[in-house]
Amino acid sequence: MSLEGTAFIGWEDNPDHRLPFDRILTMHPVLRDEIGSMLHAEHDCKPEIWPFIALASVSYAFNIYKSIGLVIPHLYHESGSVLVRQLWEVSLNLHWMERDPEIRARDFGAFTVMEMRKTMQKTGASDSISEFDNATLRFQKEFRFQDKNIKDRIHSSFAARNVEQRAGELGDPWKTDYNLLYHLMSMHAHGAPGAVLLQYFTAHSKDPEKKERNSTALVAYISMKIMVANIRLMARCGILGSSASVDTIFSGVLEEESES
Repeated sequence: MSLEGTAFIGWEDNPDHRLPFDRILTMHPVLRDEIGSMLHAEHDCKPEIWPFIALASVSYAFNIYKSIGLVIPHLYHESGSVLVRQLWEVSLNLHWMERDPEIRARDFGAFTVMEMRKTMQKTGASDSISEFDNATLRFQKEFRFQDKNIKDRIHSSFAARNVEQRAGELGDPWKTDYNLLYHLMSMHAHGAPGAVLLQYFTAHSKDPEKKERNSTALVAYISMKIMVANIRLMARCGILGSSASVDTIFSGVLEEESES
C-alpha cells in the first residue's frame, strides 16, 4: 500500500489556528516564573502527611512543566506530549487525593513499599523478599486482595483504581481529558504507529509547519492549564497562598485573536 493510500492521508487542513502559538510560547515561561516564586517561598506547612505529599507532588509536576518549556520552542510536540501525560497523571493523583486527603495521601506514601518490593523482584533480590514482607506487612495489607478465583493479588496503584476510574470519579475536565487527550498522549508515550508515522502524514498536508505549530501550542496550553489547576488546589487547601497571580496570567493567555 502506498503512503497516499493510508487512512490518514487526504484530511482537509483546518484553515484556522486553534490556539495563538506565539502568545502561548511567550506566556509559558511567565507562568513558570510566577509558580516558581510561589513554590520557593517559605511555607507554614503543617507536619502532616497530606500537605507534605501535596507539596511534593506539585514540585514534581513543576519540574515536568519546566521540561516542557525546553522542548516546545523547537516544536518537539511529540516529546512534549509524553511529558504532558506525565504531568497529567501526577496531577490526576493529586486532585484525586484531595477528595479524601488524609487516607489517600497515607496510601500514596505507603505504596512506595509495594514499588520497592517489585524492584527487588525485578533485580533478583528475591531471597530477601520474605524478610521484607514480614517487616512491611502492616503497609502491604492495604494493597493486597483476592480475585474472583481466590488468588492473592496486589493492586497496581496506590488508589486501587485505574487511571480511567480515577478520572471518572473526578468528573470533568479529567474525565474528558482521559477520553481524548490521554489516548493521544499515550500514542507518543508508547511509540504507537500513529505517533511514529505522524511526521509523514504531516509532511503531506498543505501547511505542515502550521500543523506543527498547532500541535505544539496545544501541548503548551494543556500544560499551563494543568499547572494552574494544581496551584488552585494548593490555595484551596491552604498549603500555598492565593492563586490570584497565576489566574491573572492564565486568563490572558488567549486574549489575542488566533493567527490567520
